[in-house]
Amino acid sequence: MPKRSTAAADHAAPPPKAAAKRTGTARNASKATPPLSPLDYMLQVLRDPEASPAERKWAAEKAAPFIHPRLQTVEHGGALTLSHEDALEALK
Repeated sequence: MPKRSTAAADHAAPPPKAAAKRTGTARNASKATPPLSPLDYMLQVLRDPEASPAERKWAAEKAAPFIHPRLQTVEHGGALTLSHEDALEALK
C-alpha cells in the first residue's frame, strides 16, 4: 500500500470495507438500539479483530482527536502584573 501524505490522509475516505460495515450496521440495527455516534463507530472498527489493518488505522486516526484533544492557544485578556523579565530577576 503506498504511503499518503498527512494532508491527504486527513481528507481520505474510509476504506471500502469500513464503508460497507457502516452501511450494514445501520440497516441491521434494531429500533430499540440507539444509533451509534461517529466516535462510537470508529472505536467499534478499531476494536474489531476482523477489521483489516487499514481500517483500524483509519479508525484510530479519525478517533484520536476526540479522545486526545490538542491543547488550544489561549489569548491573555487581562493586564499582566509580572513580566517575564521581572520573574527572571526574582530568580537571581
